[in-house]
Amino acid sequence: CFINGNRELVTDDLLQAVYVQYQQRNLAVSVRTLLLHFFSQLYIQEHQNHPHIARSRILARWLASLPVQLVQLGSRNPQLSAQLLETIHPAAARGNKDLLQSLQKNACSIYDPQEGSVVVLPVESQKRLVQILHFLPTFPAELLACLSQVCNTGRVSASLATMLIRTIHLRSPLSGWSSSSQDVPVKDVDYLSFFFTTLTGFSSEMLQALQDTDEDGLMPSSTLSPLSVFTTTLEQFLHHWDVVEEVCHCLDTLGSRAQCFDVIQNAIIKNLCGLVVVPDCVCAAILRCVPRLLDVNFLPSDTLLHFLSDCCLSMLSLLLQLEQSARKRDAVWEACFAALSTVPRLLRLVLQSLHVGDLCEEELPVLAQILSLLLQHTQLRNHMMANASLLQHIIQDLTHFYGGETREQWLTDLLYCYSVTLSGHRANMGMRDIY
Repeated sequence: CFINGNRELVTDDLLQAVYVQYQQRNLAVSVRTLLLHFFSQLYIQEHQNHPHIARSRILARWLASLPVQLVQLGSRNPQLSAQLLETIHPAAARGNKDLLQSLQKNACSIYDPQEGSVVVLPVESQKRLVQILHFLPTFPAELLACLSQVCNTGRVSASLATMLIRTIHLRSPLSGWSSSSQDVPVKDVDYLSFFFTTLTGFSSEMLQALQDTDEDGLMPSSTLSPLSVFTTTLEQFLHHWDVVEEVCHCLDTLGSRAQCFDVIQNAIIKNLCGLVVVPDCVCAAILRCVPRLLDVNFLPSDTLLHFLSDCCLSMLSLLLQLEQSARKRDAVWEACFAALSTVPRLLRLVLQSLHVGDLCEEELPVLAQILSLLLQHTQLRNHMMANASLLQHIIQDLTHFYGGETREQWLTDLLYCYSVTLSGHRANMGMRDIY
């Protein structure tokens, strides 16, 4: 009635009285909801019609208290939290100074990856919180670390994580963002750190903790799997795969590809190359990202190449064990293929690491299956034939070392794939000579 009736009745004294009532600790939820609705409607409706009311210091203090209330509510009353967000969002969009200052101060609590509103509230409220990030004045490193974990915990959907990543990207000067403020929303070094952490999906502390794990999901290292691969759940892997796709897309649009690749390469070498245990989703992410960012004028370092080779061979070995999930199998193969067909010298390095004499008898069929897989892929055949002498040497060793009286099916399959590829290659060479 105050809003739709005689607006002159809405005085500072009245606002002060309502605000005092609103601040009471033990207020019934129904009463607090009514008072919240009163303030919210007053702010939203009077913003255009009576700006002096919208600029009231009482309303300013009330707006500044909303992010704090959001943190305090947690998951206890999602409906009330949703109401708070219905005011916070438009106030942030209008650039309300008091609201934005409070939002900035409480951002790490609101976007905490374990207990923050962004992970404990329903999907619609999560979506509003991600949208609100577009108006946040700055993204300090601590907040970006929280947001990276939010993307990777799986407690927000992959589509919301994608929206969050895109928002950080668009707020960065690296994407062309221009701001009237002297303070840039996202510093370049923090932007790249956020994207690398989100790309890997694991913090450095989590990766270090994995080095001493003896969990069931661990695939031990071997000659055909240089890395000890920690297999994540199907849900976690596919969520991270979608996140990686958006990370690659954003990084791919940056102006200086060579500079971006150099930064990512150094980050991989510093944070990943010394690890013995690596999650499967991290291997897949690196194999997916490096070819996307590769610049023709900037070749990968030998250290990165050897790590990529270890990742690729380990993932190919894992691929042969993935019988239950076609989607995960397809993603792993897509990552391996992208790297082997794009990164110079990588396929050769993988083939050079295959020493038949170092394998036990149980590993010989696995090696044959890996080679058959590579030979059967049309787009990899030319790459394989470019390393024909290496390939021939491996196959000869396989045939020699497996001294069974009857030829096993896996060896028959490999020799067939090899002969088909070889004859096709020779035919193509002959046609090229004719023309």
